[in-house]
This record gives sequence, C-alpha cells and structure tokens, in this order.
Amino acid sequence: MDWLHGILNLIGLLFWVLWRAGTLPRPKPSNAITGPTPRPGKIFKHSWIYLIGLTILLTLRAAFYNQFGPGLDWIPSLELIHEAPHFRSDFFPRALAYSILSFARWLIAFYLCLALLITITPRESSSGIWVSFLYCQFGRTKKLPMITLWVAALIITSLLHIVGIEWMTFIGIRVENSQNYYHLPLLIMLDFRAATYLTMGIISLYVLNSFIYFGERKFWKNIDEFGKQLLLPIRGVNLVIGKIDLAPFVVMGFAYGLSYILRHDQLASWLQ
Repeated sequence: MDWLHGILNLIGLLFWVLWRAGTLPRPKPSNAITGPTPRPGKIFKHSWIYLIGLTILLTLRAAFYNQFGPGLDWIPSLELIHEAPHFRSDFFPRALAYSILSFARWLIAFYLCLALLITITPRESSSGIWVSFLYCQFGRTKKLPMITLWVAALIITSLLHIVGIEWMTFIGIRVENSQNYYHLPLLIMLDFRAATYLTMGIISLYVLNSFIYFGERKFWKNIDEFGKQLLLPIRGVNLVIGKIDLAPFVVMGFAYGLSYILRHDQLASWLQ
C-alpha cells in the first residue's frame, strides 16, 4: 500500500502543477506583427479542472483506504520528529486526514525545491518561460525578491504544519506536545531534506556533464547554469588539484551531511 500511496501522491502533484501552470499568460509569438493576434488571457482558462481532479483524487483515495485498508492490516502513519501517529483506516475522517496531510507534506517539499530552483536560476535567464513556470507555482508571473520568496515558503510551510497538528487533535489523534509548537522549526527543517536531495542530484548531473558532452540541449545548459550557481559560494577558495576541480564534490559532501543531520532520529535527539 505504501508504494501505491506514493504513486498517488505523485499524480496529485502533477494535478497541482498543471493547475498552477494553466495560470501562465499566453506567450507572444515571434511573428506577432505579421501573424495572427494571440488571444489574451491564460494558457488554459479551465485549469481549475485539475484542482477539482486533485480534490476528487484525495477523497477517493481516502475512501479506498477506508474500504480496503483494514482487510490488508495496513495502518497508515505520518512521521513527525520523534513520533509517528497512526491513522486508523477503518475510520473515514482519519483516512481522509491522512490522505490530505500526507499529500501536504509532499507539497511542502515540492515548494521548497521550487524555491531552491528559483534561487539558483541565473539572473540573465529570469525572463524565460522556465522562470515564469516556477513563479506561477507561487501564484505570481513576475519576479519576486528572494527574501520574500523564502519567507512566503516558510510561512506556508508553518501554516500547513499547524493546520495538520490541529486537525489530528480534532479527530482524536494524540500528538505529543502538539499545543506547544516548539518543535515546529524541526518539522520545517525535516522538510528541507528534499532540497538537499535535489542539490545532490543537480551536482551529480553537473559533474557528469562536465566529463561527457551531451550536446546543446536546453536541459543540460540549465544543469550547467544551476551547478555553477550552487558552486558560487565557494568559488573564492582554490579547490583545484591538477586538472580536477573538487568544488562540486565539496558541495555534494556538504549537502549529504546536511541530509544526514535532517533525519528523524538526528532531529529527535535535539528534543531530548
């Protein structure tokens, strides 16, 4: 059931992305003077259909868990810091809460990764369709200051965690220290693991692209630009030995160490 749950969360994220991407304004064609006049408005004015599809998906998933979960002896749980409260699937309100809250955790990680991608996108690429796509996920089509972007991401993350804890308390799931919220910063830090994994993935592809020529495809150009931005903070330090640049490996090691620190057991030790 866990693998099915993960697949459905991925489908839910796809619905969410398509809903937000539909709010992009129609691009002006290069031959706008001689060609047909583009229709004003959004790319897909009925993108709200994807939001309805997401709502139906999460609701039907809860009904599926409620119907078949007990027979499969499957007890869903949501990992916090030093506890993982169980959601009895034979009780529909709890199955619905698990379906929505677990997707919200994926959504939080997704938005933190988006914020990282926007941060490492070079300024000269700030007018492209890629950056517009990233910003439209935040409800904007124009560039935002980085501080504003990250503050908004952290506020949204905090609110979703608070709503989740209060919802669990409302349906009778006892969460230790749920009323103090002093562990809320640790929950947010836990969500940053996805950004560390994304960093390691980008650096790995950057190193691969530096040794193997993959052509002039836009994807590899973006990887090269993202990698250079991630290496920028340590470019003042000479890490070149012979013909080998150790900077990518230093950044990857730092990201790996950070992902290790942001594990459940490591963060839980801070509360003891």
